Amino acid sequence: MTPEDILSHPSNILTDAQRNQYFNEGFTSAPKLTPPELLRQIREMSSYFLEESRDLTTSNEFFDLGPNHSSKTPHVRRLRRPVDAHPFFWEVATSDFITGIAADLVGPDVKFHSAKLNYKWPGGGEVVKWHQDIPAWPHTNYSPVTIGIYLDDVTPEVGPLACVPCSHNGKIFSHYDSNENWTGAIRLTDEKEAGVESAVELTGPAGSIIAINCRTVHGSSGNQTNKTRPLLLFVYSSADAFPWTAAPTPTSKTGEIVRGHSAKMVHMDPRPCPVPPDWARQGYGSIFTAQSKM
Repeated sequence: MTPEDILSHPSNILTDAQRNQYFNEGFTSAPKLTPPELLRQIREMSSYFLEESRDLTTSNEFFDLGPNHSSKTPHVRRLRRPVDAHPFFWEVATSDFITGIAADLVGPDVKFHSAKLNYKWPGGGEVVKWHQDIPAWPHTNYSPVTIGIYLDDVTPEVGPLACVPCSHNGKIFSHYDSNENWTGAIRLTDEKEAGVESAVELTGPAGSIIAINCRTVHGSSGNQTNKTRPLLLFVYSSADAFPWTAAPTPTSKTGEIVRGHSAKMVHMDPRPCPVPPDWARQGYGSIFTAQSKM
C-alpha cells in the first residue's frame, strides 16, 4: 500500500499528527501510550529472562551475550526471537494494541516479521552505529516498520535511538565496508551525505512508543548512566510486502498475518535495494557483532 492508501483508513491507536509525522519524517513517537498493566508485564518478563541468562556462559539461539557477561552481572545485549522464547511475547505481538499501531502505519492488513528485546548497559557500551534496517532484510516494498516500547524512562544520557528526519525518502546506503564485508552500518565516509548531524533523539518516559520506517537512518550513542536501557521491538509490514531474501533472524511466526487478511497482489516498489549476504548460508549474529568488525 502507498502512504496515501494507508492514511485513507481511520486511525486505530495513533493520532493523525503522529501518523503524518511518520510518513513525512520516517519516524514518530507517542509518550506513555502503553497501557500500565501491559508495561508491568513486559518488565516482569524482561527481569525473568535476565535471571535466566545467569546460567549461560556463551550466546545461544535466544541470548546474545555481551563480553562482560557473568552469572554475577548479566550482560545480555539482546533477547533474540522473544516470540519463540515465551508465549507472552507473541500475545503482545498479536494484541489489538500493537497491531493497531502497526495498521496505522502499514495499512489494515498486517504481516509479522520479527522481534527482539535490546538492552543498552551502563558504561557507554552497545553503541549502535548509523544504519538503515532494510538492507539487512529487503522486501518488495518499503512498508516494514519497527515499533518499540520503552520499558523505562529514556533520557539523552542513556543513549536513546536517534533518527535522521526525512532520510526514509533518500538514498539506501551500502552497509558493506570497502572490502565488501558486511558491517551492518553506513560507512563513515557516507555519514555526512546521510545527514547524521541532523538526527533527532527519541527520548520519552516509560511506556512510550516509537516507530521507525525501514529506510530511516538511525543509531544510538552509549549509555552514560548507571541504569540499563531496555527496548522491546517488533517489526511488521503490510501484507502485500514480501521478503526476497532469507531473514537474518527468522522466527517461527515470521510471515504470519496478525491483523486483517492475506494479500491477493504483491506491491512492488520500483526503488532498488542492495542485496544483503545470504543469511541462510552464513548465518547472522546480531547488529552488535556485525558492527564490531568495523
